[in-house]
Amino acid sequence: MDNNSSEKRNGFCTVDVVSLHQSSKKPYHLEKRFKRDLNISNAHNSNHRKTQVEIKREAILEERRNRLNQNFLKVKRIAKEAKDRQQDKINILSRSMQAAETNRNLYIEQRRAVSKKTVERAKCIALQNQRRSEQEQERRRAELESRLQQSEARRLAHLSRYKAQENTKKADSFSSSSTSVSTCEKKSVAMPTTSTIHSTPPLSPALQAPKKKPSSWSIILRAFRDLGLPLPSQPSTWLEFNSLGKLLHQAKVIVVTTKVLNTALKVTDQDSRHRARVLLTSYMTLMCPKEVLQDVNGAEEKRLHAAAKNMLQLFETWLRAHGRPGATAARLAFVDAWNDYNLLFETWKSRDCDQLVRNMISYYVELSTLRQTVISQQSGDESVGDQLKRQLAQIRTKLEKLGGPDAIDRLQRALEASASSTSTGRRRQQQNNTPRSPEMDDEYESQQNATNSNANPEQLAQLLNGYAPSSGLTNEQLAHELIMDPEFKLQRYDPTNDLEKRVRMMAEKAFFDKIAQDIAQGTAQVSLPTLIKDVKNRLLALVRPNTALHSSINDAIDLTLIQQQIKQNSFNIQSMIHYVLDTMANMCAPVRDDEIQKARSSSESMTEQFRQMIEILDNMSLDLANFRLRSLRPHLMSMAVEYERGKFASMLNDGTIQLVRTKTWLSQSTDRLCQIAAQRNPEGVQPQKNNKPSHDAIFEDAFVSLLCQPQPITRVEQVPETLTLDTKRMADFQNEVQATTMVAALIMLARNFGSASPQTLSDLAVKLFTMLEDGSTTLDNLVSEIQRSVNVQPEQREMVRSMVDKTVSHSDTVYTLLSRRIASVIKSTVQNNAFVTDAVLSSNGLEHVRSPLQSISLKIQRLAHHHRKVYAFWYDEIITKALNESIVITPTASKETHRRLYFWPTKGVEFLCEFEAQSKNSSWLAAKVCWFSASYAKIESERLSGD
Repeated sequence: MDNNSSEKRNGFCTVDVVSLHQSSKKPYHLEKRFKRDLNISNAHNSNHRKTQVEIKREAILEERRNRLNQNFLKVKRIAKEAKDRQQDKINILSRSMQAAETNRNLYIEQRRAVSKKTVERAKCIALQNQRRSEQEQERRRAELESRLQQSEARRLAHLSRYKAQENTKKADSFSSSSTSVSTCEKKSVAMPTTSTIHSTPPLSPALQAPKKKPSSWSIILRAFRDLGLPLPSQPSTWLEFNSLGKLLHQAKVIVVTTKVLNTALKVTDQDSRHRARVLLTSYMTLMCPKEVLQDVNGAEEKRLHAAAKNMLQLFETWLRAHGRPGATAARLAFVDAWNDYNLLFETWKSRDCDQLVRNMISYYVELSTLRQTVISQQSGDESVGDQLKRQLAQIRTKLEKLGGPDAIDRLQRALEASASSTSTGRRRQQQNNTPRSPEMDDEYESQQNATNSNANPEQLAQLLNGYAPSSGLTNEQLAHELIMDPEFKLQRYDPTNDLEKRVRMMAEKAFFDKIAQDIAQGTAQVSLPTLIKDVKNRLLALVRPNTALHSSINDAIDLTLIQQQIKQNSFNIQSMIHYVLDTMANMCAPVRDDEIQKARSSSESMTEQFRQMIEILDNMSLDLANFRLRSLRPHLMSMAVEYERGKFASMLNDGTIQLVRTKTWLSQSTDRLCQIAAQRNPEGVQPQKNNKPSHDAIFEDAFVSLLCQPQPITRVEQVPETLTLDTKRMADFQNEVQATTMVAALIMLARNFGSASPQTLSDLAVKLFTMLEDGSTTLDNLVSEIQRSVNVQPEQREMVRSMVDKTVSHSDTVYTLLSRRIASVIKSTVQNNAFVTDAVLSSNGLEHVRSPLQSISLKIQRLAHHHRKVYAFWYDEIITKALNESIVITPTASKETHRRLYFWPTKGVEFLCEFEAQSKNSSWLAAKVCWFSASYAKIESERLSGD
């Protein structure tokens, strides 16, 4: 600006020529070339600049990303550290809490232990103080008694000396007077004698005191010693059994012993006489063990004998210690020994008493059977029968005295369950083919006949009609269950699935909700009278008609009056509920008292009380029905066979049932026994009629085979028509038989793989039975229990598992073998009416399953005998026809033939194979003939060829 102003002042004008500058143009071809090179250079420069900028920008961005990433990692690290610090605090706090809890529990346990020790120490000190006090009192009493005895002895001694002195003085005075009299007589006989006789002066009051009365215990002890009982510590004083028994049965001995024992035990009650007899019995146990104990070498008998000896020796020690220090300790020792002996004695007595009752029942049944046999014979002596009847009456009286009503009930059950008459024997039965049936004694039959004199099948059907519909059973089923199961009871029906339960609960809830709604809305007349009528009918069903209680219920629950009161809103529902509950309490069994009391004190709504009442009434109705069924059973027993036989015959006549399965069942057993009989008599030595099995043998074999078959009984179609009513019972029996077989097989396996005592194996058998009853038991459970019980070696465990898996299958050889043995035991029980002996069980390896096997065998025997009696007519008809069709052909080959068959087992097997092949294409009889012909021909050809 300064230059311009100066220039303006000088008159000059300056022009900027820079903007006016223009480059000279080049030729076209040069300008085009230069222009192209300039564009390339500019583009290159610009790209270069752009690349640098991008690189710089990318570097800046990368730097920022790295910085952000570092910041993120730093924040993350800080957050993690904070979280770790928080977690460390929580862990430290948790450990502190655990340590505090541990210390607290330890402290509490220590305090508990210290308190326990303190209490035990206090109890011990208290016991010591008590014993010390008792000993001190006993010592003082003994010391005082000793001083009294010494004082009494000194008094008596002083009194004796005084009397001796007085007697001496009296004698001296008497001698002096006699001398003077004699002198006077010498001088003058006529002079009267004047001699003065001095009387004995009276004793002082102290010396004239009466003798002190001894204590009652001293008198009792002296009386006991005077009884003359033998001393337990001196065997030389022991008496023989008869002498000792006479001595111990004396009334004086029992009375004195009772007082002595009461003093020792410090107790006096109504059982004192019984305890004295137990004490006196210990004398006989100690001194005459062979006469008192059944098995002197038995473990329980040895313990009883040792306890009796120890107790009597302590008893003798206590008696000798009377009035001496230590008498209390001796008495306490005797009391402890007495308690131990009394416990052992009662245990032994109960077992011995039960055995005696069983023996008496068996003897009674045998005598009853013998009497029936004597009476049944035409030539029987009536006097023998009367004598047996008197003997039976005596045994019955003794049995009732020994075992009470329970023993009589057992006798009645034994008479009912006793099998066929043993007087005719098995041989006579096979000849006559009559069914086995238990025989009742004359007294029992007279009682049953007197009770059931007016009963007949028609009346019985009428009685059963009242129970069959409500129980869901027919008359035949109900009668059969009453006969076969003495403990049969009608059970309340319960829904079998959840759906039925829910439907029933919803229906009941809807019913009572509707009643509650009607009561709440004031429309109780709609549904409440129906409910009360139902309750009334249930009550009246429990009472006999035409009785005072029946009339009282009918009058108290007047439905017409109740409906009128409901309409007028004057009906007292709670009063009605109380009346019904009171009436139920007077009628129900004691077992329902708690339920009625619970309903009476319930705080629920009235509808809930009604529901409870209806439920209790249902139970009471069931109780009454079961009671009446128990009363009905004696009536049914006298006509059970006739009733079932008549019902079965009527169904046969109507065509309701056919005996197709029964014929097949018995025919198979007949063929099987005929084959066995033929094999036992290969030379046909016995006549053919004696070679046939009896009807009873065929029936028993068929019955047992049905239960022992491997196929399970699940449907009625699998059993004969005569066993239709017992399908479920047969299935249960079959399950028990299979369970017994399986346990016996597992016990045999366990015995082979380990070393265990017989008691261990018996305990294992009990556990296996329990496990088999549990549906959740697996094969591993059985294997583990066997391994644990018998201590199986580790290397043998896998083998045990495989053997157990094989054994429990019905196709196993061991299972099949034991199944046949168990079947033979059951068949023997059915045939002989008694279970097999222990020796038979041991020889068959079944001693460890004795109890369940005996139980199922006796149940099968009872069922088989009942069926044989009921269906004997049809069984005998079917068996006779089957025996006639089964022709037993016995080969009559020569001795040479039998010798060759014996020495050529290979050829015998070949002949059997040929027999089996031919039997598939022909009937049984034709195959048997073909086999005998082919066998004989082949043997003869080989003999001729010199083979």
